[in-house]
Amino acid sequence: MNKLLDLQQKADEYLVVNPAALQILLQMQINCLRLQQSLLAAANTCGCAKLGTDKLPLPENADWKQLKALPTGDDLTKLCPNCRLELQERLGALLFYAAALANTLNFDLTEICDREIDKLDLLGYFMMQ
Repeated sequence: MNKLLDLQQKADEYLVVNPAALQILLQMQINCLRLQQSLLAAANTCGCAKLGTDKLPLPENADWKQLKALPTGDDLTKLCPNCRLELQERLGALLFYAAALANTLNFDLTEICDREIDKLDLLGYFMMQ
């Protein structure tokens, strides 16, 4: 079962009020801000998350594996059940509106995902900007 296709079908079925591209983009931005707000609340209000804000040391002549292993200063492993659920819901809303935008553009999310994986496999670290 293709979950991305299922999500696209659900977005097509349930997004009936003003499914214009600009409205979908606005909803994506709103939900992205809500996701950021929820993560910041987990760190600042609840305290179950820690976001690293200190400047991290960068070793000289480090290779890719060493750079990847460097600590970020974040600790998101102790999210409480409430914050975890809220963050999942916020991320789910972003996925819903991404599927809705894909429908509006007549794109297949599975094809987009496959293409992105192929690009990552080909370019690896050099693709990241």
